[in-house]
Amino acid sequence: MASSWDEVPEGVVHDVKNALSKTTEEKASQEALANLYRAAEASVEFGAVLVQIRMALDDLNGIVGENVQPVPQELLDAMTAAYKRYMTYLDAFGPDETYLRKKVETELGTKMVHLKMRCSGLGSEWGKVSVLGTSGLSGSYVEHRAR
Repeated sequence: MASSWDEVPEGVVHDVKNALSKTTEEKASQEALANLYRAAEASVEFGAVLVQIRMALDDLNGIVGENVQPVPQELLDAMTAAYKRYMTYLDAFGPDETYLRKKVETELGTKMVHLKMRCSGLGSEWGKVSVLGTSGLSGSYVEHRAR
């Protein structure tokens, strides 16, 4: 897993596609790689949407909040939709994909927090957005190593 999923480098894309196209007995490893790659691609695409929403908020209010004003309804609707999709995506990871969920939570959670920081009056559900990816330590690397 790359340190950042703001963009998946072309070299990585090539290597992943090459590894996935090979015939191997390691079907479980290939599936894990495919899932990782799909999550990275989805994170890049969804992250770009979150950055666009943040930029719209910055355009509206100024980067440091010098022109603070009420957020238009269509922008609030976009933020609500993004929140729902973010939480649905995180909930879609199975118990054997905790490491992957934490990576996605860290990557996208950072961008979600950037949105949250730019608006007041958001619903309490936004408090569930985490950057640290610490939602449940069960299945963490530390726990597995401790066994």
